[in-house]
Amino acid sequence: MRRHTALGLMAAGAATLALAGSAQAANIVLDGWGTITADIGGGALVWSDTQAAKTATFTYWRTDTGRAPFGSAIGKASEPVLIRTSAGISTGARVRATGVGRGYVTIAPGAAYAGPVIWCCDTTSTEVVVSSDGRDGAPIPAGAGLDGDRVRWISGSASGAVLGSASPVEGDLRGMSISIPGNTGPGLASIATGVAAWAAKGASSISIGVPSDGAVSGLRTVAQGGTVKSVFATPAFVVTVVKSGSRAKVVRTDVASGTTRTVWTGSGTPVVAAGGNAIVIGSGAKVLSSRGGAKARGAGTAKGTVAAVATNGTRIVVFERISRKVTVRKHTTTVKSTVGRVIGSVR
Repeated sequence: MRRHTALGLMAAGAATLALAGSAQAANIVLDGWGTITADIGGGALVWSDTQAAKTATFTYWRTDTGRAPFGSAIGKASEPVLIRTSAGISTGARVRATGVGRGYVTIAPGAAYAGPVIWCCDTTSTEVVVSSDGRDGAPIPAGAGLDGDRVRWISGSASGAVLGSASPVEGDLRGMSISIPGNTGPGLASIATGVAAWAAKGASSISIGVPSDGAVSGLRTVAQGGTVKSVFATPAFVVTVVKSGSRAKVVRTDVASGTTRTVWTGSGTPVVAAGGNAIVIGSGAKVLSSRGGAKARGAGTAKGTVAAVATNGTRIVVFERISRKVTVRKHTTTVKSTVGRVIGSVR
């Protein structure tokens, strides 16, 4: 796979990816406990893994993004897109699957720099850097996805939020951007086909509309009943994690009507994903699912803390943090890894 560079990215090293089992029923094994996001779309599972890496003299940040065919099981993974930077602390990548022919869109923002928006891959297996803004104070990508043949992303800055658009699928890299209300932040924005959804930092509501190159039409603001911590859009509904004190809830907002339903409440801050008509929730080691806006039900128990979840509306993939003791020449050490596997079905 050929590489495009952006934002002064460092040379790509070897991916820390392994597959356990056969090509037809594999688990994904990632070194360490990084910041993970995942999605399923178009018959593929995609995931991103962001964490610090050290050399003898300094620490840099790496983001690995991979893709594997997915039906009832995880297939053989393709080579991931590798992003390396020493520009500053990364806030973690966010990845959205866009289909077998369309690949996926990933962003790798930093705490103090914008980071790239990358679409993968074209017919020559080359990823395309759709946006990379190295200016001080440049808007930082908060969420991205594919809307028809347009890659769209939402970024935030002190001067407000921006919706960007480009079309690498058609070989047209001319980008466009427009101002949108609010100052969004990492994880607070999401794009799906025909839908742009975002929240301002510290807000208790979300904005939902139909994105285009020149406007977001049909814009509506929907109260969520607490501080919005994450946003995940689908063409039919938007999922948010909302906090109020020590309590959290997962809210499903219908795109067409703006109707909200709380599908889960609990403590801590869960991870969520959606696909088809389903929502999947990871809280501690518990995995729950909700179909059609119903109250979430238990769908399985992970072997460790859940770092990320994904669903195609039928099957559930969990990325769980595992630790094990390994003894080599009488020296025992703890090895940490993150394992992605099919944990069950939506209930």
